[in-house]
Amino acid sequence: MAAVALSVPVWLALRAKGWGAAAGWTALALAGQACALQLFEVGWRIRLQMFYGWSELLHNWRGVFLLTLAVQALVVAWGAWRRLWPGMAVARRVIPFPALLAVLAVMAYASATIAPEVAQAYVSGGFAPKLLLHATKIALGLAILLVGTANLALTAVTMPTAAWDRLAALWRGRNSARLPWLAALWVVAVSSLLCWFALDAMPHVPDEAAYIYQARYVAEGKLFLPLPPDPQSFGIPFMFADGAKWYSPFPAGWAAVLAIGVRLGVPWLVNPLLGGLAILLAHALVRRLYNRDIADGTVLLLAASPWLLFMSANFMAHTASLALGLLGLLGVARARDEGSVGGAAVAGLAFGGLLHIRPLEAVIMAGVAGVWWLSCGWKKLRLAALMATAFTGLVMTGLFLAYNQALTGSPARLPLDKWTDTTYGVGSNRLGFGKDIGNWGWKGLDALPGHGPIDVVMNTNQNLHLLNFEQFGWACGSLVFVLLLPFAGRRRNDALMWGLAAGTVGGLSLYWFSGGPDFGARYWYQMIVPLAVLTVRGAMEYAPRLEKAASAPESGGAGRVWAFVLLASALGTLNVVPWRALDKYHHYRGVRPELRALSEEKQFGRNLVIVRGKVWPDMGPAAWLNPVRFDRDAADTIYALDPGPEGIERLRSYYADRPVWIVAGGTLTGGAARVLAGPIAPGQPIPEQQELKPGKPDEQ
Repeated sequence: MAAVALSVPVWLALRAKGWGAAAGWTALALAGQACALQLFEVGWRIRLQMFYGWSELLHNWRGVFLLTLAVQALVVAWGAWRRLWPGMAVARRVIPFPALLAVLAVMAYASATIAPEVAQAYVSGGFAPKLLLHATKIALGLAILLVGTANLALTAVTMPTAAWDRLAALWRGRNSARLPWLAALWVVAVSSLLCWFALDAMPHVPDEAAYIYQARYVAEGKLFLPLPPDPQSFGIPFMFADGAKWYSPFPAGWAAVLAIGVRLGVPWLVNPLLGGLAILLAHALVRRLYNRDIADGTVLLLAASPWLLFMSANFMAHTASLALGLLGLLGVARARDEGSVGGAAVAGLAFGGLLHIRPLEAVIMAGVAGVWWLSCGWKKLRLAALMATAFTGLVMTGLFLAYNQALTGSPARLPLDKWTDTTYGVGSNRLGFGKDIGNWGWKGLDALPGHGPIDVVMNTNQNLHLLNFEQFGWACGSLVFVLLLPFAGRRRNDALMWGLAAGTVGGLSLYWFSGGPDFGARYWYQMIVPLAVLTVRGAMEYAPRLEKAASAPESGGAGRVWAFVLLASALGTLNVVPWRALDKYHHYRGVRPELRALSEEKQFGRNLVIVRGKVWPDMGPAAWLNPVRFDRDAADTIYALDPGPEGIERLRSYYADRPVWIVAGGTLTGGAARVLAGPIAPGQPIPEQQELKPGKPDEQ
């Protein structure tokens, strides 16, 4: 409703600026995209992003948004017949028919997420009705993309030349030295605000809670901890009781980086700063590979990307892996072009560091970068540079193997593999294909047991849908210019970007899980910069061709393409970022900040707080408030998940001198956590459970 209301002053303001009909098309595009977003069933629960069912869309108030889309489609069709159809002959000369078919095919595949029951029906029977239902969702998704594309095209075509000239003058007069720094500052500021106000500066995914806790003990110089008195009661996700050791099974690289923020008291600021650093590294890399114009365009697109802004606002490891990957590529580019030994050494360190964060990404990126480096020809290769990369890379690999040895007793066995072998079955988390891989019971996210070709189709569909949706938040789909670029002719200097994209898709196809719905297509996050570059390249290829093919070059065909890109990004960011912040990530997965607020309000101090509810979301997000050590004489509050009457007595006997509080989590109260009893002095009985009812949960 806010976006629809905003479209009115936008229309009036642009009309006052002399935009004429373009003002109306801009307002329609803003309001239309906002309404189209309401057709997706997302919300705070963990689920794949899919359209609401037809019964929901046709038989209740959500039908208003479907009707709005139909009205927008009719208005846009009328405008296209009047303003766009006369220019279709020009467009057909510029964009060949096979290119349009290929783009439509990929967009259809990406337009709607394949529901898990479709794959299950393919295996167990009843596939035809499920496929037909999915086909109707594809039709709806394509309709949204086509209407959005035509609406943006109408805005670009009707934009007055004087208005575009003013924008073009701003571009030509930009301060290119300052622009990447301003873009980086924007990312740091916006992602910090999103972290605080949308995500409450706390973990919303179990991985994040594990990373924060791991960072806290790494900040104290520990690789692992001694077992607490009752490991299961402390509800810290992924923490692994391995003999006498207690540790997070994740590689320690991201925890080591996050530990810097922990020591400084600002762990929430680490990823926003890394997001800004990624902008600067991307600009330096693209400027070296292409030119300053493409570099400037790339970082502006990235700074407006809902995907990058939210990835830079969380506690996940992907932003650090992006920064290290870009640093490694920049080092390889310097070594390839100049024979720089320093650049080569940095590349080895960066890719080796990436091994300590996301090992598979390190292998993929180092492999693609290595092939690209060697492709320059033997005459340009310097043995000293190659040796520098090999040496620093081997040093970092040695540290990686030593870490494995310290935790698992084998340099070749990752802690994560030991944890998954123990928790879900031997070999359940390995790469490759097989019926025994990935059977973790996540039926809503991983439809079929094992990993095979059907799973690759499902995972690719889920990632491609999210990528097309929130890479830039464009109403026309974020991949349109990337998909058109191959039909513009072969361009050798794009090989690295295509290689990184293909390597990421191909390499991750060997893994059984897609990454789920958390923060976009996060397993494909290393593609965000290559796709931004290829988007700018695609627009650069087609803009002059469109102008050249037009019968009236003075119509500004090239400028219309860039106006399309500018408007798509501006409206996409304006719609998708607030919608994601409010619809999905606010209290995402049921995680709420009230337990943290209660600890400040009640001043629990050196007490034992028993949390009733579920490990996630009631206990897990607050577990990082626990001390690193659970010693009897620790001065910190001890938070424990309710282990039942006998378990509580065991904890009370261990922490015999601590008063006890009983707190009900949000899954019991249906909203905010609240205190049920306390402080209960040592030795005093805890009231019976029926006396501590938190009230009927609110189902909504």
